[in-house]
Amino acid sequence: MTLRMIFDRKDLQGIRIAEAPDPLWELVLGSHQLREDRPSAWRQQVQLNLRQNEEAARSLKALFTLVPPKGNFPDFLTPPTAAGSFESGLEAVACTPRGRLCADLRTVFTGTAPTWVKRLADGDRDEVHGVVGALRDAYDLVIAPFWHSMRETVAADRARRVRTLATEGAGAMMRGIPGVRGWDGEVLEIAYPRQRTVHLGGRGLTLIPSRFCANTPVTFIDPALPPVLLYPASVTNARPADVSPELVALLGRTRAESLGALRVPRTTSKLASCLGTSIGTASKQAAVLREAGLVTSARQGSAILHHLTRLGTALLAGELDEGTVP
Repeated sequence: MTLRMIFDRKDLQGIRIAEAPDPLWELVLGSHQLREDRPSAWRQQVQLNLRQNEEAARSLKALFTLVPPKGNFPDFLTPPTAAGSFESGLEAVACTPRGRLCADLRTVFTGTAPTWVKRLADGDRDEVHGVVGALRDAYDLVIAPFWHSMRETVAADRARRVRTLATEGAGAMMRGIPGVRGWDGEVLEIAYPRQRTVHLGGRGLTLIPSRFCANTPVTFIDPALPPVLLYPASVTNARPADVSPELVALLGRTRAESLGALRVPRTTSKLASCLGTSIGTASKQAAVLREAGLVTSARQGSAILHHLTRLGTALLAGELDEGTVP
């Protein structure tokens, strides 16, 4: 099965990559993963927290009712708001009009629905506010404790996509998205649970890297909504010890390992964790590598994200002689 997204020239100019994960999308997709029988430290921690918080467990149960383990879930739970803004997302859910509630819930509940869901579909404001409260409670349990690491995962993925876009062009960037089967500059073909075609119609496309998107990318059911494509953020664990003895001799052990760790773009705190050093030490190592032209650094929200330059990548790959190092 394939999702086909049809682009025109204006759409090509409107491709953007979200700077942060979308908290409501992560919550909904995370609820899928919670019900999968896979070993996961995150899943184990959430289940432990659930046993200690009965109210949050009830809220998560309500979310599970609206979001089946597989298949469609209501678009109104993931409103098109600024990525990373949980409060604006909840406000949008609270203001969902009756027509949207009814249409979305019909796509999910094709047979008998619980009584409270029927009231929700009729626009009952108490039920709407109940859903908002359930989303808030579930978010506090499932997403909030892990938000910082999720942001870092998404920031690293985004940095890789942007770097590919800058060095290899839009075609390479689009073809590198997990789940993409083909891209010819006009049609993006993506692995999907069913056959579907979406015409972007000059609206552009927002790509949203997601920690909890699994298997295949996801988009809205309603083609009239702003086009988005959630895809699994790439998680690459580079071991800092994976550097050659020659590089260690050239740069010193800590600096060589710092360079090796930045095969994956990392924030200063993540680099420190990877190296087993203090944040101050990691910051100093990044500064030295930056001055040597091996690393560039850019602010991502409240953090600084470091990634390799072409020179740094070439040095790690053993494609430079000692004499060419600045």
